[in-house]
Amino acid sequence: MLNRISLLTAVCMTASMGLFVVNSPAADETTVTRTTTVMPGDMKEGDLKLPAGITTKNFNDDKSIDKAFKVLTDDALSKTGFDNLVSKLVDQDRDRMKNSLASGHSLTNIDGNNNKRLQDLVTDIEGGFKTKYNTKFDIDVGKVYTPGFVHIMTGEVTDPAMLVGKWPVAAMSLSGPNDSSAKVTAGDANQASNKAFGGDVNLEKGRKVALAHIMASNGMKGFTASLIHENLVGWKFDVPNTITAEKLYGNLVNNLTYLDTHKDQWSSDVNAAYRQFTYATVAALYDINIGTDKGTASGLDAGSPRPSEATNR
Repeated sequence: MLNRISLLTAVCMTASMGLFVVNSPAADETTVTRTTTVMPGDMKEGDLKLPAGITTKNFNDDKSIDKAFKVLTDDALSKTGFDNLVSKLVDQDRDRMKNSLASGHSLTNIDGNNNKRLQDLVTDIEGGFKTKYNTKFDIDVGKVYTPGFVHIMTGEVTDPAMLVGKWPVAAMSLSGPNDSSAKVTAGDANQASNKAFGGDVNLEKGRKVALAHIMASNGMKGFTASLIHENLVGWKFDVPNTITAEKLYGNLVNNLTYLDTHKDQWSSDVNAAYRQFTYATVAALYDINIGTDKGTASGLDAGSPRPSEATNR
């Protein structure tokens, strides 16, 4: 009886995730641990841990990080929302995005055509969404951002110097190559330690930070987003320092195009569909192309480490 209940639980939880429909071999069945649904590729490197220099503390009782995912996704699905999406990044990333723009371009005109590719995509997605679900795009945080989809760990910076080369964390793998140009430098750590409110790095001692791991499911790899809490304005996404405005725009267009051209793979459950669009949006921030990085469960790499059951929610 216990085995039967466990199997039914696994089936129900996997169905509720509903990211993408992929036919996987029986050997690649989802493993269920209490409320955590993980794919084999998400289990190989231990539990999610905050980097050394950060002490674990619970800062998400109000679900403010979950709400940050909703707002980011809403911006991605807005015809004129790309500049708003960039505003959800940390200070350093927002400044870099603006400084990376070509002459005569802006965040509302990345492509020289007033972001028409993104506008056209959103228009088509809106129509398809309304047709399939008979509702406008409106995420219910409590129903969509469940522990089976995203696990969140929060903490407080205790030593900025220990984060050099380790923050933001590698989105797809903590064992992969370390691109130091994409992470906190010694100069950043010095600024965080010696300037008011951590300068534009925002990693001074006492700063609230978080890791949010989107779980692998149905052929999609798990990955981890890094977030920093900015005073007065809330949680912001910290992305690799190598991501420019043009790169982010291209990533978002690519990922939304993939979803738009695979409407037949949208889940029958509207909440699972919202997860699809959140996955695609956050993946764009971390230079993950869901069309080329998608694989069956048996082909997944380790991804980011699996969150522990003690993860703060």
